[in-house]
Amino acid sequence: MKTRILLSSLSLALFVSIFYTSCKKSLEPKPSDYTASTENANADNAFAGIWGQVSKVANDTTNHIRGLETSYPIVTISPIGLNVYPKNVTIDYGPTDLLCSDGVKRRGKIKANFSGRFNDSLTVITVTDSAFYHNDNLVQGTETITNKGHISSGHLVYTVVVNNATVTNTNGGITTWSTNQTRTWTQGESTPYWVLDDVWMVDGTANGTTSTGNNYAITINTSLQVNIGCPWIVAGKFTLIMANYPTYPITLDYGTGTCDANATVVFDNTTYTIVMY
Repeated sequence: MKTRILLSSLSLALFVSIFYTSCKKSLEPKPSDYTASTENANADNAFAGIWGQVSKVANDTTNHIRGLETSYPIVTISPIGLNVYPKNVTIDYGPTDLLCSDGVKRRGKIKANFSGRFNDSLTVITVTDSAFYHNDNLVQGTETITNKGHISSGHLVYTVVVNNATVTNTNGGITTWSTNQTRTWTQGESTPYWVLDDVWMVDGTANGTTSTGNNYAITINTSLQVNIGCPWIVAGKFTLIMANYPTYPITLDYGTGTCDANATVVFDNTTYTIVMY
């Protein structure tokens, strides 16, 4: 009798366990889309573009930023002089959209304060935006760039910190974005006045809140490649985890180096193609 009762109890416990587990799996929430990965990519592209624009005037007292542009942008540098620091730089794209040489439409202003020359170890560059638009999306925030010197392979390394920046899209949706990155200057350092050959490799983490209020965090799995002459990140991968859906990672792949707006997202075992702004 005791044996029979014990077996019945075990059977019941097993049944309850299986029932609970199956119900839990069937009711486990999952995100309805991969918007978070797209919004993170767009924020990253916008701030990478700001980096590129600032680097164009970093070590000069004349205007080397113009490409397809005509009267704008207007670059103001104070004080004038290659070796006079700290230095304030304002890049004014004007009140209407300006098609820049990297294919991005910009308007508004970027402001940067340099504690020293861009290439000098320990230089700190603080970048802020004033009614600045990247492809009609309002970008607001502060980007702090610190030169950490040359690593063993001979490349300059910079850290980049952005805290609680916002990107407001054309529909009024607001994304908040923070990042802590390491950027390695792998190509173009030897040609300081021709920045379109510059290539940067980006590693680190980011987090933010989507325009629909979902929190997320990302880790860069394969270094992101930023070509200054291209308006989009061209290669690399990151994995994004949404706070409400920790068992549904989203992976974004920028590609293998082609300068285009396309990227792929793997979400819930399905691959999607997205187009970045």
